[in-house]
Amino acid sequence: MSLRLAAVALTAALLAGCTSSTSGHGRRAGSPSTPSATSSGRLACPASYLAPEPQRPRVRLRFDVGAELSTVRGSEHVEFTPDLPITELVFRLTANTAPTVAAGNRIVIDSATAAHGGGPPRYGAAGAAPSTQGGLLRVPFASPVPAGTTVTADITFTITLGDRSFDRFGRARDGAGRYAWFGSAQPLLAWERGHGWHTEPMLQFAAESATSEAMRTDLTVTAPASDTVIMSGDPADPPAGGATRTWHSTIDAARDVSVAVGPFAVADTTVDGVKLRVGAPSANERDGLVPLFQLAITEHSRRFGPFPFPSLSVARLPSGGGGIEYPSSILMLDDSQLVAVHETAHQWFYAMVGDSQARHAWLDEAFASYAEQLVDDDAPPRAALDLPGAIDRPTASYGRGEGLYFSIVYTKGAAALHAARAAAGAGRFDAAIRCYVNANAWRIANPSDLEAALRGLPAALAVLRKAHALP
Repeated sequence: MSLRLAAVALTAALLAGCTSSTSGHGRRAGSPSTPSATSSGRLACPASYLAPEPQRPRVRLRFDVGAELSTVRGSEHVEFTPDLPITELVFRLTANTAPTVAAGNRIVIDSATAAHGGGPPRYGAAGAAPSTQGGLLRVPFASPVPAGTTVTADITFTITLGDRSFDRFGRARDGAGRYAWFGSAQPLLAWERGHGWHTEPMLQFAAESATSEAMRTDLTVTAPASDTVIMSGDPADPPAGGATRTWHSTIDAARDVSVAVGPFAVADTTVDGVKLRVGAPSANERDGLVPLFQLAITEHSRRFGPFPFPSLSVARLPSGGGGIEYPSSILMLDDSQLVAVHETAHQWFYAMVGDSQARHAWLDEAFASYAEQLVDDDAPPRAALDLPGAIDRPTASYGRGEGLYFSIVYTKGAAALHAARAAAGAGRFDAAIRCYVNANAWRIANPSDLEAALRGLPAALAVLRKAHALP
């Protein structure tokens, strides 16, 4: 989900070889029932976003950031009610991917216990850096737990932040100030309703491979008193005094969180009822970003529905490479409108309408690119549809092929959506996508859900099937 500008240049180079011609704020709760088909076979569209799953997990997170911003002590309490029988809890340790560890970052589990515990925690390599505990934390139970039974777990961990930075993790200086940031840093509950545990291998390049439910999330961050914390949720600024300050937020439904710490210059505005906080190392950088996010919130809300969260917090970091989105927060590594609009689109596609990033990454990345291009009036050429490879394929199948991943998932995926829109007619396609968003809000969507929303648009389906985005 991070957008790397280098991939844009690589895609342009690949396209040069093609021969085809070119040419609201808050959550509106709807019925929690599953959408059904009408007698005509079309999807019955909810009038607004479905409400989050009533039995979604609860997670309480605490991060204590050290004075040098290089070490973070964390704790996590999870309450989870599975819809299938389970024998263990499985958490993804994103900080232990090989590229992340190579940049000086990692996570170490200090303790992990469950109320139904059946022994010490176990670890699975899952493609993580060999020097780490692994990519998966498994907390076993003494006996199988039936579906519908609530289980709890408590985990403590230590995060190390490297000074070479890598997308979601890092530490850097800008002038006299020092900054740190981390996202997907906690052990992430790797569950999907109706499917079970996701144990896919970690990736060997800068992309995502996690799947997580939208969870009731309580987030607390303690940091040096001289710093400002910009994080998921809408925390009030704590009073001054003492060596540290504590920031706290609650999010009704969040798949993940991010945290940034440093002497940010902060601006607070409101856009269509959405609280927008933008922080940057300088007031000039901050003021340049504010209108970009105001535009992004306004345009995407008009097309897809009210902004999914009451607030959006943006941290411009002294690093480079694009941006990384999280529910109600964005880590910006770039000042461009392209990145700002793309990452904001992820608040609908990933944060609200989830997907398996390991199996169907295009359902958020291609949609975010498509949405950004609609705002910027900058659709990819139709020649992008001739790029080699299926759009819907496991992310791990790219191996170390970062450039091909970005070209197929972002560029070809977005081109297929634009072509499907042109084939079906913009108005009808937009209405169908709005139906898809409403029907899959706060769920984990699969290609079959998009296919159901487009059932009445055979021309659009034909385009997406030809590009191997849909079966």
